[in-house]
Amino acid sequence: MGSRNNVRKFRKARSINIGVIIFFIVFVYVLINIYLYFTKDHLTIYEVKEGTTAEDFVLDGIAFRDEKVINTDTAGYINYYHREGERVAKNSVVYSVDGGNEYSEVLAADDSGKSISVDDAQSIKNNITDFQKDYNDGNFTYVYQLKEELANSSMQIYNDSMLTNLRTLLEDKTASLKVAKTDTSGVIVYYTDGYEDMGADSATAKDFDKTIYKKTQLRTNKMQKRGNPVYKIVTDDNWSIVYLLTKEQYEKIQDNETITIIFTADDLKQTVPVKVYQKGNDYFAKVTLDKYMARYINQRFLSTEIVINSAEGLKIPVSAITEKKFYKVPKSYLTHGGDSDKEGLIRIDSSSTDNGDKTTYEFIAVDYYEDGDYIYVDSNLFKNRDVIKGQSDSDTFMLEKTKKFKGVYNVNKGYAVFRPVEILYENEEYCIVKKNTPNGLSVFDHIALDSRTATEQSIIY
Repeated sequence: MGSRNNVRKFRKARSINIGVIIFFIVFVYVLINIYLYFTKDHLTIYEVKEGTTAEDFVLDGIAFRDEKVINTDTAGYINYYHREGERVAKNSVVYSVDGGNEYSEVLAADDSGKSISVDDAQSIKNNITDFQKDYNDGNFTYVYQLKEELANSSMQIYNDSMLTNLRTLLEDKTASLKVAKTDTSGVIVYYTDGYEDMGADSATAKDFDKTIYKKTQLRTNKMQKRGNPVYKIVTDDNWSIVYLLTKEQYEKIQDNETITIIFTADDLKQTVPVKVYQKGNDYFAKVTLDKYMARYINQRFLSTEIVINSAEGLKIPVSAITEKKFYKVPKSYLTHGGDSDKEGLIRIDSSSTDNGDKTTYEFIAVDYYEDGDYIYVDSNLFKNRDVIKGQSDSDTFMLEKTKKFKGVYNVNKGYAVFRPVEILYENEEYCIVKKNTPNGLSVFDHIALDSRTATEQSIIY
């Protein structure tokens, strides 16, 4: 019995489980990386593409020309001998007056075989297109206006043959036709609308109301009284277009000296001087042109697209733009390394030792951006007030002046490299940068979408 009471129990020694410790360490490491992944800004790559941008709007402008209305001094039936928009010389026969309408058939004879020219067909097409654009079910004025314009176009088709017949009649001394000639050279027009004596600068907002605009065709088969207008002549190729603007449009244009306009009828594009001004609560813009006056001679209201701040180049997000500081160095200090073809600068290091002053020279290869007689080198390669060597030991230059360049981080090679850009246009989201600049960007380059997530020379992962 006593021997049983002498048996003692010993505690088993605890062993350390290495596997549990390793698992715990790995688990903590994974948690830390998960946390860092979700809290860190990730680098997103953007592929550079070509792009264009512009602020534009389409407006109907009023054309103002140097127009002179000619009235007939003889009553009778008017026979015309020139097309609308045709340029005539001084003393050219424009029309004749037939007091009793007895010569109209003779003048129009032998025109049955006359074909419609390309210009005639285009004129008729333009009349129909303008009618379709302006037509309103509640206003039949446009219908009657189209009828008059088509009648006017049809009368132009046989003008050439009438002029030939007129010469024959004039050889007959008994003919009672009275011929009217121009007293100046210019472009012939066969309509009036009340805007002839109005100056471009005197236009008001009311003048842009097309619902009250009335265009009267002067070419007609009806007998004309003495003093009636029979044609207009435009004597100057210089003309202008006035636009009625909104306040927002006015603010966009007011700082521009020129704008680009595109005539919507035929896509003709012109860059022209512009003047913007305000009358009371209304805003206006006036552009001046010195050609194409005759091209739109039969239109008072011209539909044009106004283009401002247009740019063509490479389209990149604004978030990709960053700034970097560079040292400004005279180009003459650029040299080649002794054992390479790379260009760079020689930095002078001076230090004091127990044996006296010691001077060493260090060649540093650089990528640079050239601007006339100066180059700009990466400020990360040098310190402020570093001294570089020129062609001789006495020729030195201290690095102090800097300039900031706007650019992006190019990641084509798997690490971030700064590339300068020249911004042509910028809005809140995107900008257009110039193509083919030295050390700049090219189409299909890959850049950091957000410059804040990239570190220069760091490997992309």
